[in-house]
Amino acid sequence: MTASTGAVLRTLLAPDLRATRILPLLGAGGVGVAGTACPVLFSAQVQPDGAAVLLRIVTVLTAIGLACLLDDPAARTTVVVPVSRALRSGLRMAAGLLLFTLFWAASASLVRLGLPADARQLFPVGGLALEAATLAVGTLALALYGMRRSALGTGSLLAAPALTVFVMAALFLPNSLELFPTPGDPNWTDATLRWTALLTAALTACTAQLRPEPRAKRPPQSPATPSPASPGQYS
Repeated sequence: MTASTGAVLRTLLAPDLRATRILPLLGAGGVGVAGTACPVLFSAQVQPDGAAVLLRIVTVLTAIGLACLLDDPAARTTVVVPVSRALRSGLRMAAGLLLFTLFWAASASLVRLGLPADARQLFPVGGLALEAATLAVGTLALALYGMRRSALGTGSLLAAPALTVFVMAALFLPNSLELFPTPGDPNWTDATLRWTALLTAALTACTAQLRPEPRAKRPPQSPATPSPASPGQYS
């Protein structure tokens, strides 16, 4: 009797998550939360511009930790499993995004507490959350791409540098294409639309990368041709 997909997932979830490179994400998230807690611990009020910069730095740091989540050097030797590698990667991504969200929410709450009381209500947490979601999903899309095309199964070798280059390049974009405006900037709404488009592209890329790889079709075999009988075979 074949086990149901749910039972197989429950069986594979624990060992697969134990094999996941979760320590970089935990370390980056922990450092980010500790960094955003400093203004609150030392009673140092931060202005909205500085708070946004601090939260963005934490977001990028945590996303770099997320880039290591899909690294699986043993992927090429564990292909014979009851579920596809795409499904296993999806489970890892879901767990990683959950941890990323928890770390980011804690950091955002601490950053907001460090603001003056009259600035807390105006702090654009929603827009910054959209930036964080886009960077997280985009990083996972890059990690999936790198993992599928790397002989070692290490997608972080592509995802982490690509994320860093993207953020550095975005800092030098002209105002008409700005991605990191300061709170209250007139370009904030336009930047939000650009982040929404980037998030849509990142989700599409993830969906495409999670599709199972097509199996190579074996060429049809022609029927065997009977060999002609020798002259004395039926005599």
